[in-house]
Amino acid sequence: MSEMRGEVERASHAIGEWYAAIYRDLNVMALECEHNLRDARGARSELLERHLRAIQPATAAFLARHAIPMAAGIVLGPDIVDNNFGAVEWWRRSDSGSTHRLVLNLSPTDPGFYDFVTYEWFAEVVSTGKPAIQGPYLDYAGMDKYILTAMVPLSLDGVLIGTAGCDTEVRDLETIVMPILRTIPGDAALVSKFDRIVVGNSGRFLVGNRVGALPKDSIRWEIPGPALGLQLVATPREMNY
Repeated sequence: MSEMRGEVERASHAIGEWYAAIYRDLNVMALECEHNLRDARGARSELLERHLRAIQPATAAFLARHAIPMAAGIVLGPDIVDNNFGAVEWWRRSDSGSTHRLVLNLSPTDPGFYDFVTYEWFAEVVSTGKPAIQGPYLDYAGMDKYILTAMVPLSLDGVLIGTAGCDTEVRDLETIVMPILRTIPGDAALVSKFDRIVVGNSGRFLVGNRVGALPKDSIRWEIPGPALGLQLVATPREMNY
């Protein structure tokens, strides 16, 4: 049991270091986006939707620094730009390494309306001013892929106007997390603050499921770094059956 506890602790620190680097660079990207928006706006008192294109270099730089997140951008609340519904300026990395802009339906009267203000990664960040993560959940593009969305606050002229963040597909995150989980001598999983499984090293822990009841000798360990509510859970394999 002590061996497993030691490996869980080491694994949690390795995962925490990876997330710390992601969130550190998301904060850098948020500052760069703020500068881009201010420059694009110029002497105007308000932002226009076309000004948002100016953040593309900042998102491309973030994606160039990190091989795993596949998309990045900003999300602005209602009444920030020249419409009443908010704005999503999101750029996705292509197979060639270039980035292309995603277009989402932000009209409440249309089918397929992307009601982002109800998502935890937006609502929590703008209400608390602190970073957040949501997922795994099925992606907004209808591709049936599990993703996680990581977000930090985005400000302009000292006013919180929305969020800046990135999307990561779980299958890509597995390339980072699975080798770490396999160092644990037992069944183990990275789970969200709502006990939803993000990545697991065995059939006991399947992505998207909730953890459920665990044997009494199981271990829970907080992932250090940004306060995201992520944990590692682990249980000896011989106790599963």
